[in-house]
Amino acid sequence: PGWDCHGLPIEWKVEQELKSKGINKDDISVKELRDLCRAEANKWIDLQRESYKRLGCVADFENPYKTMDFKNEAETVRALGDMFNNGYVYRGVKSVSWSIAEQTALAEAEIEYDDKHESTAIFLAFPIIQNDEIIDESIVIWTTTPWTIPSNRAIAYAVDADYLLIEVKQKHEKAAAKVGAKFHIAKDLIEEFTKYAGIEEYSVVKELKGAEYEGVVAKHPMYDRTAPLYEGFHVTTESGTGFVHIAPAHGQEDFVIGKQVGLDLRCPVDGKGDYLPFTDETAGDDCIKLAGKNIWKSQKAIVAQLAETGNLLRWYKMVHSYPISWRSKKPLITRVTPQWFASMEHNDLRKKAQAEIKKVQWIPAYGQARIEGMIENAPDWCLSRQRAWGVPITVFSNKETGEVVADKKIFDHIADKVEEMGIDAYNMLSIEDLLPAEFKHLAPVLEKENEILDVWFDSGTTFRHVVNAREELKQDQADLYLEGSDQHRGWFQSSLKASMMTQGKAPYKGVLTHGFVMDGEGKKMSKSIGNVMAPHQVNDKFGADILRLWVSTTDYAEDVRISDDIVKQTADSYRRIRNTFRYLLGNLNGFNYASDKVEYADMPELEKWVLEKLAETTKEVKEAYQAYNYRKVYTLLHNLCAVELSAMYFDIRKDTVYCDAATSLRRRSAQTAMYHILQALLTHLAPVLAFTAEEVNKSFFGEDEKSIHLKDFTEEKSEWFNDTIAEKFEKIWAIRDAVNVALEALRADKVIAKNMEADVKVTVPADFDIAELQACNLEEILMLANVDFVKGEELKAQASKTSYHECPRCWNYVESLEGEVCGRCAEAL
Repeated sequence: PGWDCHGLPIEWKVEQELKSKGINKDDISVKELRDLCRAEANKWIDLQRESYKRLGCVADFENPYKTMDFKNEAETVRALGDMFNNGYVYRGVKSVSWSIAEQTALAEAEIEYDDKHESTAIFLAFPIIQNDEIIDESIVIWTTTPWTIPSNRAIAYAVDADYLLIEVKQKHEKAAAKVGAKFHIAKDLIEEFTKYAGIEEYSVVKELKGAEYEGVVAKHPMYDRTAPLYEGFHVTTESGTGFVHIAPAHGQEDFVIGKQVGLDLRCPVDGKGDYLPFTDETAGDDCIKLAGKNIWKSQKAIVAQLAETGNLLRWYKMVHSYPISWRSKKPLITRVTPQWFASMEHNDLRKKAQAEIKKVQWIPAYGQARIEGMIENAPDWCLSRQRAWGVPITVFSNKETGEVVADKKIFDHIADKVEEMGIDAYNMLSIEDLLPAEFKHLAPVLEKENEILDVWFDSGTTFRHVVNAREELKQDQADLYLEGSDQHRGWFQSSLKASMMTQGKAPYKGVLTHGFVMDGEGKKMSKSIGNVMAPHQVNDKFGADILRLWVSTTDYAEDVRISDDIVKQTADSYRRIRNTFRYLLGNLNGFNYASDKVEYADMPELEKWVLEKLAETTKEVKEAYQAYNYRKVYTLLHNLCAVELSAMYFDIRKDTVYCDAATSLRRRSAQTAMYHILQALLTHLAPVLAFTAEEVNKSFFGEDEKSIHLKDFTEEKSEWFNDTIAEKFEKIWAIRDAVNVALEALRADKVIAKNMEADVKVTVPADFDIAELQACNLEEILMLANVDFVKGEELKAQASKTSYHECPRCWNYVESLEGEVCGRCAEAL
């Protein structure tokens, strides 16, 4: 097994514990913080390891991989070095998702969405400037982030969209828009805008195409600067106004446009969410000053300032989906910062990754399209995080020129130090000690990078120290990666990128994803709601095997439901399987396979039929396991136990095993078949019913028998596949169905109490061979006193009470008794 140990969840937990003791994380050293994080990670690893053992997970628990092991941290450093060496890593300024609460950039996989987030939405007018004069026309934008207005540098339009210039003729008394005011709005959105803005009547002054806005310049609604209009590739007329305000520091698309047209890309908001001093550079004397103030707390003042200028047309509260941190649950912002990135375009990586995806087996198959779409649209991978608990970005830069020094020899040298001392080596050792001999002369002019790697880089490079490096594995690809469906944007994607960048191929041959566990009503589990059902609770109440069996009954590709009632249904299924084992063990008591077995050729046809069913089931079970279709495994084996065995074969053969002579051919044939059935069920069910299979294995073969989990999978024998037997018994079971209909009428009239009291006359169609049927001893198979056959047009049966005599020992009805019992029982006695 393995554990990802670094990252924000552990560090956040440690910080909260420190706060509860009145200690700020900045009051202790980075090493002390990391030591606390390492201890916290180990605590949870020990708890989870014991939980996995109780659930019957088979693994090398004494030799797991942990990303925080020194040798694994060192391998992560080497992987970073390989990516640098292969030209993928660069230092750049880009727009990233930023957590103010945790003061770090976050990866897409670390982002959740709050569907009930409340924002302040505004319609805001930007007056148009012509010949350095403000005219009586305005561009109207709509935004749910008023705090970004101080960062506005431009406005974007859709080049092919239709726009209108309207003039306000009549308005609601409380509307901010003035009669006579003129606004530019997308034609498709005019009705929505006028409704929100309280404009009751307007006239269309002019119709325009988006392209006509090229070269138009507006005035910033707060500051003494302009907001020129540019074509926006991301602008639509589905919502808002058809114009989008551009704050290059606070939006992915905004940043791209800003970089293309040369806008000011500086971010006016620091990592704590406070405005920087240069925010107020163009603020007039009457304008609010924001330097040093928090963006969230300033929104109200910003809206008030906009209203005072007369440019605010409407504000209102809006509930919508908004990104939050997966750990703190606090809202995120988009913020331009200098970060380390891995390029998706270098060496045609995106195209090569798409080609590699097609070589992987995706289970379920739709996982392929999902990750293809994500890779197609994936931005460059932001590798850096502004935290402490993680593998450092082991790069140096020149203090004066900023030139990066990142040679593979340096990475390998530092990796050797990390393998000896852990990640603290990078902080504790001097730059000179971290440089190999040929670079030591550079030490005086260099400084260390102080950021750590994205935790998804840790998990994404585990293939190097697990699959590539371990002697017992030693290969370049894992057979299977298995995780939840959310990991297409997490582990599966980061692993693919890291592997492509370092070894030019996917790290896995197959990827299997599963859904999530919901409560009995299909709702997401939540501690606050009180609907959480933890594995250990099911384990304690019902047992690990019933939990494992429940898992096998689900369609794991989708979200699944669990509740006490659902688990109780699984417990009923488990009892049927356990009763099958109990029946087999009871009837195999005293049976010695080596001396008592009967060869297949000498067996009665009923045994040949049940072995044919076993062979077919075994073949399908193996195919299902190979396809990871555990639900089909369960269905096949449950049906075999409940139908072909319990309801048919066992029911028919209980007379033989209870009443035949111990050494009779028929009884030993039945026991031989049951032996094969037991062997097959044990290995077929062992992956699911881990504890029950081991219990039965030891019970039958002895305590010294090797574990069932170390035995080979039971194979079907080729001679058991018997089409002739299968076809014959297909007709016999059709006869059985017809007979049961006839017997039901006798039972209803209380003529008979059990099948053995009946004689049956069966009419069979032309394709049924009567002589062949009579040779099958159908009285035994159908458990009747006597069966006669006649030819007819369709299959049907007539039943009557028999005149035969009941044997007091076996309760069968026979034509005559030999003394007090039937001939078979007389021989047995």
